[in-house]
Amino acid sequence: MTYSQANRKGAVAAVLLSVLLAGCSMTAQPKAGSVRSSGETAPADLQLLCASEAATKFNVSGGVLPVSSLPAPGGAFQVNLTMGNAQAVCIIGQDGTVQSLELV
Repeated sequence: MTYSQANRKGAVAAVLLSVLLAGCSMTAQPKAGSVRSSGETAPADLQLLCASEAATKFNVSGGVLPVSSLPAPGGAFQVNLTMGNAQAVCIIGQDGTVQSLELV
């Protein structure tokens, strides 16, 4: 192996290493206030129960999506929903009982 071949392989290795390290350091935490920044969110099954209940209650056929959730008083969860141009808030207990469902 000549000096230039070894030098080229070393340069390629250095570039690959810097790309790998840059990829690791560019992983950022979610900003405060973003959907996944809170420590505790409602389990997926409870979010889907809220979405299903909202679709039935508000007669929505185009789909209801849970967009965020957070703990609510009494061990329940608040699930924020979107459906077309409307928004709703669902309060659901850990047992899957919808306590409140309102348009906002």
